Amino acid sequence: MVKKLGAWILSLLTVLTLLPGQVNAGEREDLVATAKKYIGIKYAWGGTSPSTGFDCSGFTSYVFKQYDVTLPRMTVDQFNGGTAVKKADLEQGDLVFFTTYKAGASHAGIYVGSGNFIHASSSKGITISSINDPYYWGSRYLGARRYLSEEKVVQLAVLPQGQYHDVSAGYWAYTPITNLSKKGVMSGYEFSQFKPEKSVTRAEAAKMVANALGLKSSSTTSKFKDVSTSFWGVNAINAVKEAGIITGYPDGTFKPNQEMTRDEIAALIGKTFVLTDKGTENSFPDVKEGYWAYDSIQRLSENNIASGFDDNTFKPQNDTSRAEFSTFLYRALTKLAVK
Repeated sequence: MVKKLGAWILSLLTVLTLLPGQVNAGEREDLVATAKKYIGIKYAWGGTSPSTGFDCSGFTSYVFKQYDVTLPRMTVDQFNGGTAVKKADLEQGDLVFFTTYKAGASHAGIYVGSGNFIHASSSKGITISSINDPYYWGSRYLGARRYLSEEKVVQLAVLPQGQYHDVSAGYWAYTPITNLSKKGVMSGYEFSQFKPEKSVTRAEAAKMVANALGLKSSSTTSKFKDVSTSFWGVNAINAVKEAGIITGYPDGTFKPNQEMTRDEIAALIGKTFVLTDKGTENSFPDVKEGYWAYDSIQRLSENNIASGFDDNTFKPQNDTSRAEFSTFLYRALTKLAVK
């Protein structure tokens, strides 16, 4: 009986060993999520760590080292290594290079998707920019290199609804994720993966809010020119627009795959739930009075839906992870009334 049970379990698991430098798609996303944790760290010529600051190649080397990939220290050497990648074939985790103050590769960053890359800017520190920025980066784009070899898939057993291989019982957002998943408010990815550190997109946020509130759209036609009628989240996107929760942009787009920042999530929850003013406003040094989402952020903090970081900052323009959004939504649903 024990042998039969062991064979049955093995039949559910197909594990292909990953060598250093080999990652699956989920780990590419994890690498990008890791890189984003350093947004705001200062620029330092020759810098190679968060404590000292980073220069561009010091930053890329530091991030990749955490995934057992050792990059050459200098930008030009990073450009001369790896595998060349066409701009049209860029994937998350690819290195992108630019010509700035001298000929050849003089600046590097990590491609994060949607035409953007994260890098150590001499003026802004670790930040995200567009590789097609018409004012600077677009004309200086030189090429890309791939240091992460083609993915080898790790297939895991499918777990019951609400359970995920990458969300253990001790994970800080375990209760919100499992609770909302069991209720059908949110779902994971194939092989029972939730990808908690992955940034939540506008389409995902729309779907979760619509599911949580039971919102349905009466229209079967997309209300945005960049959301096709066959798009998986079209009904939810229409529903939250009709409810005035998440609207589009002046050019008629919704940008469904764009990551949502912490200030945008604060505004979303403020439009969805009744956030009372308890008269105990926090003083976040990076959210000054007059900031467009100031009131929403203050109300979220006062109602214990979201808090700041250890340094008392709120980091309003940081992307919101799926784990963070799950937690914010769960707390709002259990503590607040819906508008």
